[in-house]
Amino acid sequence: MANIHRHITIRGLTDVLGDRFLYRKTPSQPIMLPRKPRHVDSATHARRRTSHQDLLREATSYANFAQTHDVYIDKARRTGVTAYNVALTDWFEGPRLLQIDIDAWAGAAGETIRVKARDNVKVATVTVEIRDENGTLLETGEAVQSETERDWWHYTTRSRIPLKPYPSVEAIARDLPGNQDSFLID
Repeated sequence: MANIHRHITIRGLTDVLGDRFLYRKTPSQPIMLPRKPRHVDSATHARRRTSHQDLLREATSYANFAQTHDVYIDKARRTGVTAYNVALTDWFEGPRLLQIDIDAWAGAAGETIRVKARDNVKVATVTVEIRDENGTLLETGEAVQSETERDWWHYTTRSRIPLKPYPSVEAIARDLPGNQDSFLID
């Protein structure tokens, strides 16, 4: 059988077409494939794989530790899955901040800023930060969860804050594994 790699036409095509074709030698005969396969950079691929493995290792460690907490056990009973699975899912899903209600806030001390936050298991904390136009922190503190509305958190201001120019109000919600989300009103 003729060796096509030595044929002048094939060698000429290789020079003209560059790396568009790939030659493989099989036990029966050499073959020409239409394209070279794309190889993933092994170092980048290894870093990405290790990073993903590290994330999964952290999630399983958290789930092993947290599966005995009452909040995960209660959620597992309601949903029909194990507390381990609930904790694992909670580690991967962060809270969502849906709304900041500043209608009852006029800049005076003792007024309430309301924040709406949700999580698949539980929102652990909501922090409110008020900053001036330069980004200087004027006031910060923890909001308190409403007794009647589960998704709403209330923050009561402690000092008078001038509204000209209007300050920015940011809320940061954290869940039990430490995931967080923020919402900013500028």
